[in-house]
Order: sequence, then C-alpha cells, then structure tokens
Amino acid sequence: MSSDLNLLQDYKRDKPPPKWCVYYEQDTGDVVTVTNREKDFIKHNFIVTDSDDARKMLMGVVDPKKFAVVEVNQELKLVAKSAVLRIKAAEDRLSMVPDNMKEKADVNVIMYVNNWKMEVNFNQDTLYRMTGKRFFKNVSLNPEQDGVYDPITLYLIKENDPNFLVKTVTVDPAELIEEGYMIFDMTPLRRICGLGELSILTKKIFSTYRLQRRANFTGVDYKTRFTRRRMFHVPGPTQENAKSDFTIIKRGDLQYIKSNFNNPQDQKIYTDIGIYVTKPKNPSHLLGYLTLPLADIGWESTIELDTDLQLDKCGFLCRESSRNLTFSFKGETINV
Repeated sequence: MSSDLNLLQDYKRDKPPPKWCVYYEQDTGDVVTVTNREKDFIKHNFIVTDSDDARKMLMGVVDPKKFAVVEVNQELKLVAKSAVLRIKAAEDRLSMVPDNMKEKADVNVIMYVNNWKMEVNFNQDTLYRMTGKRFFKNVSLNPEQDGVYDPITLYLIKENDPNFLVKTVTVDPAELIEEGYMIFDMTPLRRICGLGELSILTKKIFSTYRLQRRANFTGVDYKTRFTRRRMFHVPGPTQENAKSDFTIIKRGDLQYIKSNFNNPQDQKIYTDIGIYVTKPKNPSHLLGYLTLPLADIGWESTIELDTDLQLDKCGFLCRESSRNLTFSFKGETINV
C-alpha cells in the first residue's frame, strides 16, 4: 500500500501558470488585444507573459487602456500606466518633420513668422494615452535606466536643404511634459532667413511630429482639455510662407472670402462656420456676425460676403468648433 502512495506522490506536479499573448502598438506600447495563443491574423507585435493583468484584460475585468508594453531592464513587460514615463531612445537616423497644418502630433512645433517666436508643445492626449493622466508635476522618466533618456533635438535647416544648418534646439522631454509647452525667441535668425523658410530634422523619440507656420502670435497653440476660450484673430496681410485658412479679398465695394484648402474635413471643419465680427482691439465690442455655409467653402472656392463692414479692419471671434481657423486679407482684385 505504501508503494502505491509513493507512486502517486511522484506523479503529482504543479501546473505551470497559463501564458497569454499581449499584442501592442510598437511606437506607443498601447495594448491592442490579449489572446490565449498566437493568432496569425493579428498584424501587431506581441509578448508572451504569465501576468495576471493579461488574464484580467482578456476577461474584461480591467481596461487595456490602463496598461502598456514597455522595456524594463532590456526586457519587454506588461506594466500599468502610472506617473512613471518610459520613452524610447532616439532613432539613429534623421527624419524630416512633416508640415501639417491641422492634425495634432505627439510633438508640435509652431513657427510664428512675424513675431520671431517658436513654440514646442506636447500633445495632452498622448500623455493621457501613455499614463492615464493629463497633467504631471515632478515626472519620472525611465526609472529602470536610472532616469537616463535622450533629449528632443530639433535641427532647423534652410527649407528642404539638409546641408544648410541654421540652428539646433534641444528640449528636455521631462520639462516639456510638465509645462505642456515652451516658447523660444528666434530673433537671432533675422539676418539668416525667415521662420517661414525653415524645415526641421530630428531623431525621433516619440511617434509623430508636426511643423506648422502661422503669421502672428495670438496665443499659444497648446490647449488643455479644459480650455474653453475662443480664438480671437485679427486678419493680417497674406504671406506666401504662412498660408491662412481663409483670405478676405476686396474688389471695389464688394468683399469675398477665399478658402485656401480643399476638403473641409481635412481642416477639422464639419459644420457651418460662425464668426463674430468685433473691434480689432476689443473683442467684447460686437459689430456683426458672419456665417460661412459648409456647402460653399473648401476646394479653393471664393464666395461673396453680404456685409458692409470693412473686414480687413475688424477682429474675428470664432465659435468653439472653429477656434483654430486663421484669416488674412488681400487687396488685389480677382475674377469671380
């Protein structure tokens, strides 16, 4: 009888913990899905882990948006997003920062051409995606690497000429994330070239970057989710290197407005545009109201405006849905 018990004890073994496949976005580390085995039809990178958090995600107990796959001590692991930020090392190659007028990126660079200012801001939605929070103070970056991380380095070059380096700007990612945005004085470049003539190269740390050119500085581009102020804009003369969304054109006693874009949806315009026309130095002094019908704008079209106001001498206060629009004026006559 005792020999039978010994045999039973020999065959009794603990089951290994179950393994889970966690699929994730390579650039951000965001969790895409969790499976109990490898799935060929899922076109994402994955790690195999026995983490109980992966099981809870598969069961729908916890939200995958609160987790990420990050490198910890040279090993990819599933971790909860927290006040700790983990960013990848800078790429070995240089990339051109695309010139995108509207679509927000992780890191946004805005050139204010007439005011010789440059703004660099960090997208709050990106911060929320990485950490589950929208504000940070005393942020901790890459603690597993003793807080060592690469800076954001922006190489300002003459437009599309990588051999003509104008200036190098270095930004501390921790400071940028804590403050949200940074403003740089670019007046020393006056004798070299205009801000509208610059392109930017960088070694990527984050997934997406964007360059935008604006004629005038009317307030920082950085917005928090709690920002509710309307954008007040005073139209200035048209400039080739800082194209506005709309151009006001005078022809005798008539006034027209021209769309400087094609598809309105690319400019985040989905409804009729309402504009409060005010005194240029007093946005509280209302002079009138304009409506630009969605059906009449876009595709480089020009429409006549039914107003007696001298729009090139007024200020524009846009509604919440249209607060990022820009305007300029042009004195030339056109054929309509």
